[in-house]
Order: sequence, then C-alpha cells, then structure tokens
Amino acid sequence: MAKVQIVAVISGTRNGNEWPAPGELLEVGEDEAAQLIASRLARVPEKAPKPEPEKAVARKPETRKGLTTKDV
Repeated sequence: MAKVQIVAVISGTRNGNEWPAPGELLEVGEDEAAQLIASRLARVPEKAPKPEPEKAVARKPETRKGLTTKDV
C-alpha cells in the first residue's frame, strides 16, 4: 500500500465512496498510486519536517533601579 496526496478534483466514486478532496491523503495499492501520479491527479506526500524544540537561552538577571533594602 502507498499513500498519495490528491492534487485535483476527481468526479465520481471509488469503491462506492467519493474521491478525497485536493490536499487529502489516500491509501491505495502501488500500481494505482503510480497511475494517479503519472496522470497528475496525485503526488507523493511531502514529509513534514519535525519542528526542532526551542533551545533555552540563559538571560542575565534583571536589575531594577529604585528601591533596595537600604532605601527602606
């Protein structure tokens, strides 16, 4: 089985169900996937890059002007 991403509107039904809308994924056999891709009705879905976690950044301690323990 192979997953393809539909890129065009396909009228009619497939196995009794409406075809997926453009952008949706469809799991089909290898031969059918090749035919859909060759006829430009579908493409191999792009693998989304995994987002990298944000790196922690050390910050300098905040300094405030004004009141200190000596001013009280």
